[in-house]
Amino acid sequence: MKQWLSLFVAVYCCAALHAAPQVLDIDWKDSARERTLPLKIRVPEGATQVPLVIFSHGLGGSREGGKAWGEHWSANGYLVIHVQHPGSDESMWKGPGEGAPKQRLARGATPEQLLGRVDDVRFVIDELTRLQSKSDAPTWTKRVDLSRIAMTGHSFGARTTMALAGERFPGPIKSVADARIKAFIVFSPTVQGAKKTWPERYGLMNQPFLSVTGSLDEDVMGNGSNPKNRAAVFDAQNAGDKYRVVFADGDHSVFSGGAVREAAWLNRVTGEGHANTSVATTKVIHEKTSTITLKYLDAYLKGDATAKSWLATEVEKMLGGVGEWSYK
Repeated sequence: MKQWLSLFVAVYCCAALHAAPQVLDIDWKDSARERTLPLKIRVPEGATQVPLVIFSHGLGGSREGGKAWGEHWSANGYLVIHVQHPGSDESMWKGPGEGAPKQRLARGATPEQLLGRVDDVRFVIDELTRLQSKSDAPTWTKRVDLSRIAMTGHSFGARTTMALAGERFPGPIKSVADARIKAFIVFSPTVQGAKKTWPERYGLMNQPFLSVTGSLDEDVMGNGSNPKNRAAVFDAQNAGDKYRVVFADGDHSVFSGGAVREAAWLNRVTGEGHANTSVATTKVIHEKTSTITLKYLDAYLKGDATAKSWLATEVEKMLGGVGEWSYK
């Protein structure tokens, strides 16, 4: 009997130590903009303050986007907030509306929607700052270390991330960078404008930056994006804590971090067929992307020198030929 009791206690304690992060679905209202943001929050086990990672979904997505990445990061000590952006989210193509789903979806890819997304992220950080000063704020808000924030996103969410990282734009609004964010990860990014403008456009993105894309990461919305200019974001940036991984046979949807393959959804919405990543390759890409992005976050949000060294010396070996790694 004592043996069984000891075994039960050991198993229970082990399970408690490795319990899954708490997952919360909440809505926050930005009264100044009359805008309600659906959020999915993944709170890691423990009581200490932890770094914050914010994820921005692609065009037509929701707070469910980035699940594979968010689950891995939160299981390893990061509080993750997935932000849903009204006006460029799933409401663009779901339900009734004028035009085909792809046409409706394309209407969300505007400068106004991009600026709205940037303000969504600013609001989340501002609201966390406000709540931390209140004694009756939800306990999870006290867990966030606001001095250690990373911004991440897929596709249009990558554009959102790049804007916050310091990409400069033509016109009156030159930059919407947010200095509170210390590191950036973009999934399926793309360069904009002629190559001669790249130094001005991307030359001030000085914070640590990781690009993740693939050889099948094609144009899905007719805006000219392709594997070459998605990979070129790294080339357009100045040296200094810049990283890139290009996975062989990685398509656009695999980098959304969806829990299941998204190719069928993408083809249904866009009305086009695209080269798809196989289920087996998707699993490999998800596993290796989770490892690389976690090491990157550990290096730049937790100050882990071993993780930073790993990025410089071990990634190519870990990839084993399934992807190409670059850093500068």
